Amino acid sequence: MSKARSIIGITGFVACIVALGSYLLAPGGQGTAMGSQLGSTVSVVEGNEVDLAFKMAGSIDSINVKEGDQVKAGDLVAQLSSDELLAKREQAAAAYQLAQVKVEQANKGVTVTAETSNAQVSQAQATVSAATAQLQANKNGARPEEVAQLKARLVATQNGYDTAKKQKERMEQLFAEGAVPKVNVEQATMQFEQASAELAAVQEQLKMAQSGARQEQIDASRAQVAQANAAYEQAIAAKGQVGIKQLDTKSAQAGVQQAKGALDEIDAYLKNTKLLAPVNGVVKSVSVQKGELVAQGLSVITIQAQDEQFVKFYLDENKIGSLTVGQETKLYVPSLDKEVNGKITMIAPAADFAVKKATTELGDRDVRAFMVKVDVSNQQLRPGLSIEWQLEGDGRK
Repeated sequence: MSKARSIIGITGFVACIVALGSYLLAPGGQGTAMGSQLGSTVSVVEGNEVDLAFKMAGSIDSINVKEGDQVKAGDLVAQLSSDELLAKREQAAAAYQLAQVKVEQANKGVTVTAETSNAQVSQAQATVSAATAQLQANKNGARPEEVAQLKARLVATQNGYDTAKKQKERMEQLFAEGAVPKVNVEQATMQFEQASAELAAVQEQLKMAQSGARQEQIDASRAQVAQANAAYEQAIAAKGQVGIKQLDTKSAQAGVQQAKGALDEIDAYLKNTKLLAPVNGVVKSVSVQKGELVAQGLSVITIQAQDEQFVKFYLDENKIGSLTVGQETKLYVPSLDKEVNGKITMIAPAADFAVKKATTELGDRDVRAFMVKVDVSNQQLRPGLSIEWQLEGDGRK
């Protein structure tokens, strides 16, 4: 009799082990298969985990969170040392400012060159006209009206002289400020000297017209006409320098864009030294320490997201007939002894496994399990908590 009891006891123990194994290994959490038989199913709360990593290698300067801390999206959780990048940013900012100054200088150079060229052309035209008129006057002899005309040209030449003088003084001032090169000052000085000579020539022409011209005076007038024409041609050619100055301006503007790009690149690197929490949640793990050198892309902090929490239940096919996506339901949390709201977000389109194999009791039909995902976000639950779902009836329509 004792031997029979021992055999029965061993058989019962083995049966318990088999049942417990089925209970623990059933997908979707502990007790899924057994819970289905009892009209309820049990699973655990899950949530998305976010692994945070730096986009660049560096030394950890600070860790602002520890395991278990609550964080909000946008919180600074860790930072790399940025001393070298800050030094490079100062260099890039200085280069950017220098490029902007060069653009201003180039723009001033274009303006000054254009004004100088126009003044030179106008002055050369007046000189040619004055010299030609003087030559004609010397040939024909001066009449009263010609003397009056020379007096008028004297006034124009005097104006050209005054303009050249002011231009020379302006170039000297701009050169002192560093806005124009020395060649502009030299050109303005040359134009001033030429205007001085022309003024003296017109004064002499007027004097000769009033007193009568000699052959040597006529020859001198011819030479002045030739000189004036040459100066006019030179002034026309000088206007081409405006286009060259405009190219200098475009080159300086390109330098500004290049310097700005380098500055933006440094700012982007500095931004990457700061690690921000992308979601609301709880710090699950911190895998680095202050001062530690980390590689690019290495996970340093893991956050358990709280805004998206869900439970996966594995129900046999007899339980899902009346369930629909979007359906709201009640779930029970044993550890908190309270009910929470849930919403079905997915019903698997295909079965995952067989909950029950065909037996004499069931005939030749297996009972298969389908995964049902229930959203429990914003219910103040911790991932890993057990949660029960009491099903009404067997779910058949």
